[in-house]
Amino acid sequence: MNNKAALTFFILGFFFYQLGAQVVNEPKPFAYGVLSQYDDFSFLRNVQNRNTYDKIKFIPFGENGSLSFGGSYRTQFEYFNDQDFIEGATDSWVLGRLMLHADVRHDNWQFFAQLNSSSIVSKENPSPVDRDELAFNQLFLKYDDDNWVFKVGRENLSYGSSRIISFREGPNVRRYFDGVNVIRRLDKIKLEAFYYQIVGTNPFAFDNDVLDGDEYIFGTYNTFSNSSRNQNLDIYYLKFGKDEVRYQQGTAEENRHSLGLRYFGNIHSKLSFNTEFLYQFGEFGETDISAWTASVNLAYKMALGSGNLTFDLKSEIISGDDNPMDNELNTFNALYPRGAYFGRIAQFGPANLIDVHPSLTYSTNKWTFFTDYVAFWRESTDDGIYGAGLNLSYEDLNDEQFIAHQVGAALSYNFSASLSFGMESNYLIRGDFIEASGLGTNTLHFLCEAQLKF
Repeated sequence: MNNKAALTFFILGFFFYQLGAQVVNEPKPFAYGVLSQYDDFSFLRNVQNRNTYDKIKFIPFGENGSLSFGGSYRTQFEYFNDQDFIEGATDSWVLGRLMLHADVRHDNWQFFAQLNSSSIVSKENPSPVDRDELAFNQLFLKYDDDNWVFKVGRENLSYGSSRIISFREGPNVRRYFDGVNVIRRLDKIKLEAFYYQIVGTNPFAFDNDVLDGDEYIFGTYNTFSNSSRNQNLDIYYLKFGKDEVRYQQGTAEENRHSLGLRYFGNIHSKLSFNTEFLYQFGEFGETDISAWTASVNLAYKMALGSGNLTFDLKSEIISGDDNPMDNELNTFNALYPRGAYFGRIAQFGPANLIDVHPSLTYSTNKWTFFTDYVAFWRESTDDGIYGAGLNLSYEDLNDEQFIAHQVGAALSYNFSASLSFGMESNYLIRGDFIEASGLGTNTLHFLCEAQLKF
């Protein structure tokens, strides 16, 4: 284990524990959201004798204007033993992410600016999602009059259950998009249309690829609500284009259309469901695309002691390519999924995959414990296995279908709305496909995290 990385993390963790312990005057009751642009401190307008922290979080001007400052810092220690099933591939490192923002609101207008600085210590081979010294994570102007919403600029995006478009919270560098967005709200209906270009991240200050046209997505995402049954239907269409994409079949320009249905909600007070089907067509070079995915998630939640116990059962089938030598590509492209699709180990991504994924969560006001098991198979034995970044990680070298078992557990504790600590570990047990590919060991991953929001 890298002693420098471990020492760095524990020093940072202790420092932020001490700093977080001083944030005793945070607004209450208040829970910080994952995306800061949705945090609303307007309730402080009518609070008498506001302390210094309150005055920074809500600075009123005029009758309907306000200015708010804030941010967060997250540090993570990660350790891999026999990474990627390679014996002796052991490494550890520390990630740090500082974000600072200013939020200006007046009547129906919002201007939001957020800077990001992501750093890494001790990793032998950093990836593009590990380091970005300084960049605008978000920078947008928004108009919202309850019936219409107009947005233009840079934003972290998340749609539906984050299976197709997500800002990727797990990795050190969030995913962000430049573009425009229009929303029309009607009774029980939300209609949305957008055009975005992905921002390609680079490791240094203000050096990211902006509006270069190499990769884009546009489409419409619409939600229909049935409040009497507490159930909802999402219907969406997405058009994706990228100059160069690599699959087992080869590398070429891709133009892909996606048609999706998501039906979700509650069956009764304790049982909820989330189902989704998505079909894709288009062109990959001179080849036609025909790909699909189907998923189901059932969750049963019950009170237990001072907390809640939730049983989840997820399963999905994600198509792979049936024949790399024909004129049709069947490999599913999840476009911009959340980074930790199957836990923070992020070993396998949503392409050419069948998985069964039961889990259990117990949570109280302060503690959350989570444990899960995942079994992975290849949907097609003529296609390879893809990583969390949808890169081809393991080529098709044999006819075996079963990939691996994954066993995981996570524990987190919230000291306050501002300060939290957590840890997670996953163990991957190689299956027939991995073993027949010449990889003869299992993989252990451990992560420890501290986060301060202010």
